[in-house]
Amino acid sequence: MDDHHHLDRRALLTGVGAAGALGATHALAQIPSLGGLIPGGAPAGVGKALDYATQAANVMASIKISEPEEIAMGNTYYDNFIDQSGGYYNDRVAQDALRRFAEPLIATTSRTAFQWDVALLDNETVNAWALPGGKLAVHKGLIRYAATPEELAAVLSHEIGHAELSHGIAQIKDKKTVQGLGGVAKQAIVDRVGQSSAGSTGAFLTREVLSAFEGPIYDMITSGYSQNLEYAADGHIVGLFDKVGFDRTRATTFYGTMLRLVPPETKATTSLYATHPGTKDRIARLQKLVAADKLKPPESAGHPGWEELKLAFPTRTRFRLNT
Repeated sequence: MDDHHHLDRRALLTGVGAAGALGATHALAQIPSLGGLIPGGAPAGVGKALDYATQAANVMASIKISEPEEIAMGNTYYDNFIDQSGGYYNDRVAQDALRRFAEPLIATTSRTAFQWDVALLDNETVNAWALPGGKLAVHKGLIRYAATPEELAAVLSHEIGHAELSHGIAQIKDKKTVQGLGGVAKQAIVDRVGQSSAGSTGAFLTREVLSAFEGPIYDMITSGYSQNLEYAADGHIVGLFDKVGFDRTRATTFYGTMLRLVPPETKATTSLYATHPGTKDRIARLQKLVAADKLKPPESAGHPGWEELKLAFPTRTRFRLNT
């Protein structure tokens, strides 16, 4: 990932929030009007804020976000979220090593239209995250605690699962997520559907709608998805290990590391650590999937980039709490 690559992407994304730049179609034409979504039609009067909350939730439940829009969402947020998470780690050798390590895993995906990318971030917390459209990031603090290539591969496979299974889209369509938005954000969602039903064209994810979801999506990728989506991403590890020939019995070991890193009383969560239902429960579920998997994986092609990553980030033998 050289500087030219980053500058080109930033320039490309300058106007991506505009509807025309998204270049996608959607299913809004199938929604005749707001009145068809909520009895009584558009909100008015004293109950306006409440009606917007209800209508926005119904809009998101009914809307179909296309794959090009999903890609545009990831592109729009990616660089900004990298900046918020510590920025790129300033070492081209390490960045290239992580990219080469991730390439065999990403090559298994069925989402070939995604603009897959992985960034190594200058952040000592033990975390990794994924955005819609195949944008992945790994904190350097996580590399320090990955003792084997399978542990890092499990983390990346989990995050690839979030992207491949469109978990970001599923989460923003969730009623609780929408109702947690601010009033202006809810109104932007409802107004966008009203404009479309009135005959305007273009994608649903306009600049205003993208702005509405920016905060919730950042919270989602850094704090973890819903319970069922995390389970699904965990399960993705086993299938991906089968495809690339990695030892699936090691699919859960990094979760054990997370249990040692995070204080037992903590309420904080990440995509790799959970208090409810709990990381121990996720380990048990994943171990059952591993035990039930009888497929014979192909011979592993190895772990390109692993040695370079460990030269840059030797594995820590003394644990420092991830607080």
